[in-house]
Amino acid sequence: MDDNATLAAMPLYSNLDRVARGLAALGIGPKDPIPPEMLFALDQWHYHGTEAIRAAADKLGLKPSSRVLDVGSGIGGPARYLAHTVGCHVTALELQADLNSIAVDLTERSGLSERVTHVCGDALTYPLAVASFDAVVSWLAILHIPDRPRLCTRLAPALRPGGGCYIEDLCVRAPFSAGDLREVHNVVYGISMSSIEEYAGDLRSAGFVDVAATDLTSDWAPYAADRLAKWRADHEAYARVHGDAAYAAQEKFYSVIDRLYRSGSLGGVRLTASAAR
Repeated sequence: MDDNATLAAMPLYSNLDRVARGLAALGIGPKDPIPPEMLFALDQWHYHGTEAIRAAADKLGLKPSSRVLDVGSGIGGPARYLAHTVGCHVTALELQADLNSIAVDLTERSGLSERVTHVCGDALTYPLAVASFDAVVSWLAILHIPDRPRLCTRLAPALRPGGGCYIEDLCVRAPFSAGDLREVHNVVYGISMSSIEEYAGDLRSAGFVDVAATDLTSDWAPYAADRLAKWRADHEAYARVHGDAAYAAQEKFYSVIDRLYRSGSLGGVRLTASAAR
């Protein structure tokens, strides 16, 4: 990995004012209340938006009394969606201070602060009380965490017996070329990506049971290609609101992801598991 590569330098995490700019385009000022539904098109930075979050809620059987841990919660989109639509309480754990600060602001202005607790901390060290959550979720974040086995061993005891785990993440389907591997590290910041089998093995070794893995590549690869095509077609309209730098950063990230899928090396995976009873 390039010694200068950092998570915050990822194109996806640059130009963070794009959320505020998007809200302004909807007539919502920097201090205005935000109806949660108005954020859904802006704060879901993973595949299939709120549809993916609803699928997780249904799979986990979440209900208003559920306590959920979101690992790598970003600007809080999934956490707010769960709190708003299910009514559960979500602890949103995010390493990057800039993202966490935006998340806190958006959650407060959405009227969801009683249901979402934002925590700026490292998932590898932040204290997690035993049996304190009914479910743990994560979308496209664990690939950034350097010690996945350690993470898994911390998450398992944090779940109540029988509690559920739901993860969607990138994976490796075949070895990357040297050039592609540099982009995996420096553009995608995929520092713990592995095969699906290794990923599932880390969950089992940590004590999770009923581990199931679903290869999502056949869905995510065309999704990424379509996303890139639409992004390029919308260049002028997006740049008019957000600026050319914001457009270019996203275009770089989307184009690299599309190329890595086309290489046959990048894949997507959904993993579900349960804490032992």
